[in-house]
Amino acid sequence: MKPRLLALAALMLFGVSAFAQEDEDPPFSPYFSLEIGTGMAPIHTLSNVALVKRDLSLSENGQAREYDGAWCPNLSLSAAWHSELRWEWVVTAGLSWVHHQMIQYDTFGIDPEGRNRYDTGSYHNIGWKDSDFVAAAFFQARRFWNPTQKVKLYSAAGLGYVFDPSGDFGVVPSLTPIAVRFGTGPLKFFIEHTYSPAATVFDIGLGWSF
Repeated sequence: MKPRLLALAALMLFGVSAFAQEDEDPPFSPYFSLEIGTGMAPIHTLSNVALVKRDLSLSENGQAREYDGAWCPNLSLSAAWHSELRWEWVVTAGLSWVHHQMIQYDTFGIDPEGRNRYDTGSYHNIGWKDSDFVAAAFFQARRFWNPTQKVKLYSAAGLGYVFDPSGDFGVVPSLTPIAVRFGTGPLKFFIEHTYSPAATVFDIGLGWSF
């Protein structure tokens, strides 16, 4: 009986040791990477659209911004330091703006002070224009959940600052509940579900490690 128990204990010890060895992180060398991304416009830029929808300086000339059909480009550039197998530290700079049409209201007379009267129900498009640029810079920490796999999942959180010409925004949080990174060699692609100074809802891009 005792030899069987010893044999069973030896097998259990071997199995636990093997399991622990598989769970140990493999050797890792820190590396640096650069990333470029784009996605849905960050929420502060979308909010800025509503803030500038009525521009008094334009209304004096019978002009206004038309946001039907407008789109909000955004770009981000990140520098990442992958210091440990499961952790990465990232500094990001982002730039976003609104590309919209301009409209000119038609005149229907002159007021007693000699200024044109404009008919807000009658207008024509006079071309496309870009809004003021909104810049942002933020820091975030990324946690990789399966760092040894080819398709990696990670989450991130951080804090940043938005440089808005309207002055209505300052410090803002950054949160990425889930993201995917994949690729072979130094070139990697990523897709993020994020709420950050760089993008809202989703962000996609590529990175180069060296």
